[in-house]
Amino acid sequence: MKNLYELVSLESIDSSFIIELRYATQNNFVKKQVYPRNSKAYLQKETALKLKKANAIFKENGFTIKIWDAYRPLYVQKVFWEYVKDSRYVADPKIGSKHNRGASIDITLVDKDGIELEMPTAFDDFTEKASINYLYHTEVARTNVKFMTRVMEDCGFKGISSEWWHFDDVGWQKYPLLDISFEELDINSIGQ
Repeated sequence: MKNLYELVSLESIDSSFIIELRYATQNNFVKKQVYPRNSKAYLQKETALKLKKANAIFKENGFTIKIWDAYRPLYVQKVFWEYVKDSRYVADPKIGSKHNRGASIDITLVDKDGIELEMPTAFDDFTEKASINYLYHTEVARTNVKFMTRVMEDCGFKGISSEWWHFDDVGWQKYPLLDISFEELDINSIGQ
């Protein structure tokens, strides 16, 4: 059955992505599981194809994209806003997030052994240290995040200054806010 919302599972686009959806675990800033345990990562199809292109470039350099978050239902955005009412890190659900449109991705890079590259902070570090403009990152972290950002920008994404791991599809405006559960997406993506 064709996915009715143009969201596609990332594993159907590129099986080499490493997917570790943090919000399907308790290892996240709300300290509880807010996605179903075996959730798939979804993005708009055009966004997913851009990410596949970026992954191919990273793989040529010996790295692979690790995905921490992709599409996020609006009902989850409301949960996040209750924990962090700071629009530098969590979009107000009245406006919605680009994640709620299936047009944002939270990533890092891993090496050929699956080890995460050194980056400025851990994922979901809501401090000034997570900013790509923070002056006191190590040289290695600065180099890694610049490389990741350059490749993502070359493939049609734009980062945000407050979170080194977050990238928006530059064409996000054409996608509507969505509040579709993962369960519904999984049913509609069978045979994708």
